[in-house]
Amino acid sequence: MSRFLADIFGSTRSQAPRAATSDSNEPSESRIRYRPRLVAELAQEHEATCRYMRSLLDACRDQDEDAQIAGLRNFAESFRRIALRKSVQLYPYLDWALEGDVTAITLFRSVRADVERCILGIEAILSDYLGGPWTREARRRFLTEVIRAAHLFGQVLRLEEPTLFPLYLPPGQAGQITGKRPE
Repeated sequence: MSRFLADIFGSTRSQAPRAATSDSNEPSESRIRYRPRLVAELAQEHEATCRYMRSLLDACRDQDEDAQIAGLRNFAESFRRIALRKSVQLYPYLDWALEGDVTAITLFRSVRADVERCILGIEAILSDYLGGPWTREARRRFLTEVIRAAHLFGQVLRLEEPTLFPLYLPPGQAGQITGKRPE
């Protein structure tokens, strides 16, 4: 696992990463890789995760406890998968690609901090209900917590999709967002 993470992030930050396209057949020596379809795939995964949340909310409305548990598990699996993918593929690339653009990197880091707060809030809810006992008190609070998780996930979408996704450009093009010319 550590070799996998080292291949993705590199062992040191002092050397400039070499970006590669996802169509490359070479062994992955790049520290951070540009994936041309990543943003489209993440948008599709966001839509799927929204459908899981809608299904969970429908189960809460119908007061179907079995469907609520299944819906929570489906949402959790989809949410965690996409959060991991963004933390491994999207954020490291943006951090690297925007490094020389003070405006863009400041925006990215601010939005990322807000997104991470939302993710931590959602994860706390998921951990409480998937890892703890299904008590009367947990049942009583469940709808309120699901609505809170839906609100937080909506915030993630409103923060990332219009702000961070447009910043994800091939190497050398990131400065075009704020008008800074690539060097």
